[in-house]
Amino acid sequence: MKHAIKIFLFFFSIFCFAQNVSKEIKTIEGIWIAEDYYNSFEQTKSAIKSKNAFNLNYPVALRINSKDIKNGILNIGYSELHDHNIYPEVSNISIFKINLNKKDSIGYYKTTDISYFNYEWISYLRWNIDKNSLTLYRPKGNGLEEYYIKYKRVESKFRKDYLFPNPLYYYTRNKTLSGNYTLKDNLGNILSENFTIGDNGIVSGFTLLDNFTAYFSTDIYCGPPAINDLVMFFDDILIEEKEVFYFLYKKNENGNIDFHKRLYNKENGSDKLGEIIYELVKN
Repeated sequence: MKHAIKIFLFFFSIFCFAQNVSKEIKTIEGIWIAEDYYNSFEQTKSAIKSKNAFNLNYPVALRINSKDIKNGILNIGYSELHDHNIYPEVSNISIFKINLNKKDSIGYYKTTDISYFNYEWISYLRWNIDKNSLTLYRPKGNGLEEYYIKYKRVESKFRKDYLFPNPLYYYTRNKTLSGNYTLKDNLGNILSENFTIGDNGIVSGFTLLDNFTAYFSTDIYCGPPAINDLVMFFDDILIEEKEVFYFLYKKNENGNIDFHKRLYNKENGSDKLGEIIYELVKN
């Protein structure tokens, strides 16, 4: 009988711990952006103008979702500014992990590998619920300097049909593209009075781009110097022969968006601003 009680208490304690951990993670779940990059991008709305605001290879954005806990292990999605890939937005791509059963005495959780940030070394994650703050910390060692990244939460809820957004593209897209527009061609002809780019990037209201996904690119760190911000529309990132449209992005003096043709600049190999293809007037 005593043995049965011990087993019951053991599993009951595990259940209570899991409930408490899940409850705690719910208080910090959402999209978090590194404060340095956030402070810059909020002002510029431009990957070009915010190019030097944050280390190109470090985690600039995090996604924390309480639904991504399994056996006490939490998957945390992260993004880097310099990344040549657009990943499927699911729970187990471009992540690091923390073991929620192993918090040290000052509240830090050790992370798994985070590519260039803690390469062959260690890093820790800590949050303060009362102050709504989140910090990624790398101690000095193995040739790396001590480094702190403080994050600011920009979204605290996930849609049921969009649980695992790429945190960086979610943020940059919402600051630049997401919304409902009247779409015009370069002659001012109305092509759509209900052209929509959702927070998940899905496009509707214009046959050519219906069900494409829009991305505001931050991948501007190698090759010829990028001069203009770039917007990409993909029909399906999972197939090799995908259809893609590229436009150079400009917000005009009226606050509306112009999509320009992307031309090659022979002088320096960079993108050159071509003619306006579409104008997006906010509804």
